[in-house]
Amino acid sequence: MDTTPIRSRIRAGLLAYAAGDAAGVPWEGCRAAEVHRLDIDELPRRGDWPPGATSDDTALTLLVAEYLRDRGAVVDEAEFLTRLAAAAPGIRGIGPSTRAAVDRFRTSGAVRADSGDTNGAAMRALPIGWAVADADVRRTVTAGLSRTTHGAAPAVAAACIAAAMASAALDGESPVAAGRSETDWAESEFGIDLTPVRRAGEGGWWPHRNGVTLYAVDTMAAVVGVIRHATDQRAGVADALRHAVSLGGDTDTVAAIVGGILGGREPRTPDIPWLTRVDLPDTALLDDVCAALAALRASTD
Repeated sequence: MDTTPIRSRIRAGLLAYAAGDAAGVPWEGCRAAEVHRLDIDELPRRGDWPPGATSDDTALTLLVAEYLRDRGAVVDEAEFLTRLAAAAPGIRGIGPSTRAAVDRFRTSGAVRADSGDTNGAAMRALPIGWAVADADVRRTVTAGLSRTTHGAAPAVAAACIAAAMASAALDGESPVAAGRSETDWAESEFGIDLTPVRRAGEGGWWPHRNGVTLYAVDTMAAVVGVIRHATDQRAGVADALRHAVSLGGDTDTVAAIVGGILGGREPRTPDIPWLTRVDLPDTALLDDVCAALAALRASTD
């Protein structure tokens, strides 16, 4: 099977993901009113971060992609956490749940988190959606890797929704429809209420003026809402990223996930004006993991 088209879409998704991450980094934690929309494309400096820097979002998404390249669609919690613990010291901006999981693994060898309802699992779930076409396998791998750092059901559900949307986009299907279907499944599977995500898919969600929070359900509602808006407006990837950042709050994560999902629909690198100024992963690494994820998808289809 020729995996070239899928490989190209995965690459477009990864590049758009990094572009969204870099666009959001300077504005993370700002209220919506504090985000200067006309300045988003300029990637202004944030503190001591270099212009165009990406965050833990891109770093951990690549970590998952490399794990899948090397191990395939299997859950090896200790192996994943070993990789995460080794990489963590060099990653900017790792969230509280992920850092706690790394510390716990180093101290006791524990491979599962009992809690954690923030968005760290969802933001690194897209490579699983790109690599695994079968829904049951995708859910098993997503849930298994999510629970190494985020044990709360809403966090695992959000990761499953993100992975499902990424998978659908890669196949040219509606990510919003896939998100709706996965939300139905997750509510039944985990016995939780995901009304904000459902409302976002119906066009009935609006962000708080203080911005999108770190909580997984809030993040996925924002992602679905932005993608629904972009679809309705027939907006390009760059405009969707600007809209995601303009919501404020956890701007880098929302924009990154939006970019990864929408970028995965593109047959080639999307037109994002600031992409050349993003601190992108090494080209050889990108090519390697994209080819491996495409091959894995072909084997699980």
